[in-house]
Amino acid sequence: MGTIIFENANVWDGNSDQCYRADVLVSGNRIESISRGAAGFSGIDAQRIDARGGTLMPGLVDAHSHVSFPPVTSATSTLDTPPEETLLETMYNARTLLDAGFTTLVGAGSPRIRTEAVIRNEINRGRIPGPRLYASSPTLTVTGGLNDERSLHELRTPTGLIVDGADDCRRAVRLCYREGVDIIKVNVSGDDYFPRPPGNTTPMSEEELRVITATARALDLYVVAHARSAESVKMSVRCGVDLIHHCDFADEEALDMLEEARDRVIVTPTIGYLHALMYEAEAFGFNAEVRQGMKLEHHLECNIVTHRELRKRDLRAGIGGDYGLPMLPHGAQARDIEHMINYFGYTPVEALRCATQYGGQILHRGHELGLVRENYLADLLLVKGDPLQDVTLLQNSNNLLAIMKDGQWHKQPQ
Repeated sequence: MGTIIFENANVWDGNSDQCYRADVLVSGNRIESISRGAAGFSGIDAQRIDARGGTLMPGLVDAHSHVSFPPVTSATSTLDTPPEETLLETMYNARTLLDAGFTTLVGAGSPRIRTEAVIRNEINRGRIPGPRLYASSPTLTVTGGLNDERSLHELRTPTGLIVDGADDCRRAVRLCYREGVDIIKVNVSGDDYFPRPPGNTTPMSEEELRVITATARALDLYVVAHARSAESVKMSVRCGVDLIHHCDFADEEALDMLEEARDRVIVTPTIGYLHALMYEAEAFGFNAEVRQGMKLEHHLECNIVTHRELRKRDLRAGIGGDYGLPMLPHGAQARDIEHMINYFGYTPVEALRCATQYGGQILHRGHELGLVRENYLADLLLVKGDPLQDVTLLQNSNNLLAIMKDGQWHKQPQ
């Protein structure tokens, strides 16, 4: 790491309503100084990058990352993938996401305990390229819950960790901690993508979720929840979950509880998943009959109503929509920024904050991640054009003139 100066940049800092012209000095892995003056940083020995009016902005954050999941077409595809292939898929996916401008990933469930932790460690050692990865546990679920793929007639090792009762819950969290994860992922509700349980059910008990969050908190682990049903959202708020995914079927009480906890809780609508299944998955077997059986149209409508309302109530939201499916490939996550605008009524700058500033806050690192600000980590994108005027620019990696993570080039400008 050395000293790098971006000159003649239009800076979008991750918070302001518009860009401003400035020079930015990066020293080591931090943003040392930002100069809006004409003099800039003259006389400093540094690598100088002429931004030529390009937009310098924070790196993107995928707040619902399945970086370790292979492309799946059935409920058992993930557990049928051998561990060696799973590890390689995770490594390839990590590079793909960094190529797409995502400098931070928040794990949302790993098929095996150590998969994401191993890749995280290799990224941190500089031996493979990838974003700053917060490694997830496998999903903690109950017998009959989402990701319990077992059956009496066929022996299978499920992708989830089955936790029935308080002792199982404590043991699973402690096991994942011992093996090096950063995040505990919990499936509180079902999901209509799988045969059962459906998304509006809540198989996990509140006692089990409370034990999980309490044990994780004692070990300084971050807790995220798959919560589609109204009751699963309420349980997640009551039990102290940090990040709540989906929230599709939240009722008025759940919305009120989320609003009351808005200084603590962040949500992810995961709209990319629903959009892709509804409109782009015909070739992968999701025909009209399948979509009707999954009640996808109703599901999408509920998601829209919920997250339009949460936006009005000033809930912070992150992007990330279960990418990694064949119809929803890794590297396309920036589409969620556009979805936030089209489906929920966000302005472009509000949607971009969801992909940057709020992503840093998800991990309780809002003091150093997700903004272009002095003393913050140097996770930076140099974009050809102005994403505040056209967020779709971020969907094409050719528009990313430079990608920097932790003060180091992943893609150096020509």
